[in-house]
Amino acid sequence: MDDWRIELLGGARLNSGRNGSRPLERKTAALLAYVALEGETARGKLAGLLWPESREATARNNLSQLLRRLRELLGESAVEGRDTVRLREDLVVDVRALVRGEPTWMDSPGGELLAELSYDGCEALEDWLRATRLRVMDLQQKSLEARLQLEEGEGRLPSALEAAQRMLQLEPTSEEAFQHLMRLHHQLGNRRAALQAWSQCEEVLQRELGTRPSAATRQLANDIQKEPIPHPNSPPARRALPLAVVRPPLLAGREREWARMEEAWAARRPMFVMGPPGVGKSRLIMDFARSRGRWLLLTARPGDFDVPYATHVRGMREVLRRNPGLVLADWVRRELSRLLPELSGEALPPPLHPEEKTLFFAAVVQLARLTLREMDIIAFDDAQYMDRGSSELSLYILAQLQDEMSTGRLPLIILSQRTDETIWSGERIRQVADAGLGELIQLDSLAPQEVRTLLQSMEVPALERMSEDIARYTGGNPLFVVETARHLVESNTLEGDFPAGLPPPGRARSIIQKRLARLSPEAFRLAQVLAVAGVDLSLEQAAAVLETSAERLVSAWRELEEAALVRGAWFSHDLVGEALLAELSPSIRELLSARLARRPTQA
Repeated sequence: MDDWRIELLGGARLNSGRNGSRPLERKTAALLAYVALEGETARGKLAGLLWPESREATARNNLSQLLRRLRELLGESAVEGRDTVRLREDLVVDVRALVRGEPTWMDSPGGELLAELSYDGCEALEDWLRATRLRVMDLQQKSLEARLQLEEGEGRLPSALEAAQRMLQLEPTSEEAFQHLMRLHHQLGNRRAALQAWSQCEEVLQRELGTRPSAATRQLANDIQKEPIPHPNSPPARRALPLAVVRPPLLAGREREWARMEEAWAARRPMFVMGPPGVGKSRLIMDFARSRGRWLLLTARPGDFDVPYATHVRGMREVLRRNPGLVLADWVRRELSRLLPELSGEALPPPLHPEEKTLFFAAVVQLARLTLREMDIIAFDDAQYMDRGSSELSLYILAQLQDEMSTGRLPLIILSQRTDETIWSGERIRQVADAGLGELIQLDSLAPQEVRTLLQSMEVPALERMSEDIARYTGGNPLFVVETARHLVESNTLEGDFPAGLPPPGRARSIIQKRLARLSPEAFRLAQVLAVAGVDLSLEQAAAVLETSAERLVSAWRELEEAALVRGAWFSHDLVGEALLAELSPSIRELLSARLARRPTQA
């Protein structure tokens, strides 16, 4: 039996760390939801709910077939009962865990019960679902509120902030959730984020409800603007980095480049941002994308290069996930199945010959046209890691969508690439730019005054006092500046003069290695696995490699996030992975590589 987890909140799917995710057919999903929430149910009642227009014998036969398919998938004992239907007690179902008050429901994305599914022709089922959705949504909000209070009370503010963010996702007009976000951001030392939450609250309430925030929310905003809110607990033993140091709120020294990007945006020209490692390409393209409206981030990973079309497979799965009700033409679905076998029962082999590539590339372009129209901008980061197939496909997409991008019918594309890499057809990028079809923007290191401005934004006076030394030591490379600042804060060496014992100037790798050395053993091992993998890993996959449970790795992952070493499912910068690999012994690397080769893949 596969270790499936049934997720009915925010959609309807089966999830497995070994076999990825697969959607549930709508009546199968309805049966699971009903029995999970209502308990053991007579077969006759379920047959009547799901097939009300059919004769009783036909409806019961349909139910028997549905249950047989479920048992084949989940195991013979997963769905029990002869005259009734009940789910096995240890079967993991997010909505059942929610109703029982078990925190494991939070492992699923959450959201509306059976979101996007409707049951026309099943009137009684529709009535039940309509009422139950409201009850389930209310339970999620109360559960998250309780989680928030617990985490905040015990001083785990990042976890409390995550709960507040999920509350807002469930109910985007919840003023209470906005209050939590404002307060927690400020307690974590990020006044800028707190005030951004306040501005968002004002905008959302006016746009969606035509109202202003309450007096209590306005007072909270005033308090945040005037004076700091004291932390309710003593600080943890391990010194936490201020959020302004984790992610400096100011994009310093990029005014000229930003102006050129504004011009390219107005002219509807794609942008290619290039520069050496650590110069701030990712930050620039993401900040610009956020400023334009609706945007999507796609990335290449170091492990992509040897896997044909790996980069675009990840991107296609992401846009399909964001468009669950998308209807594809048969030929498009058939061609995409060459790399996404879940789209077809008879998946075609990968495209090898020119005529196969032509049709497959056309299908990918059609998918882009169907899924990206609502976006304003696509940010594509770390293009130097793209495999050759994805590189070729990217150039094709740019050429085919040029007219639609220039007229605003499709989002504009921004791409970043390291200049010390030539993998992703760097010469072709320059040809596109020289032809006036794209804007090539080269990033260089910061000047000393720009380094000072960046350090000022971190709101740690001692760093500003050391700005000349830090600028000289780092050569003005923004990543090196930030990593040096983090090292000085974490190691409590802010008193007195700039320390003389640091490694040679500009060697961020050594600084990163010093910060890695302060991790707990479990967090350090997890970071090593990510570095050797070279691609995004789920917590379950990493746990399988380390031969431990995913639950044990949750705190290790959080430690990496709080140390600003990982962001999302990958390192905050590629140099973190490079620093880890440089210190990894060949025997450990071979062991981890062998285990990764046996790991289950994600769909």
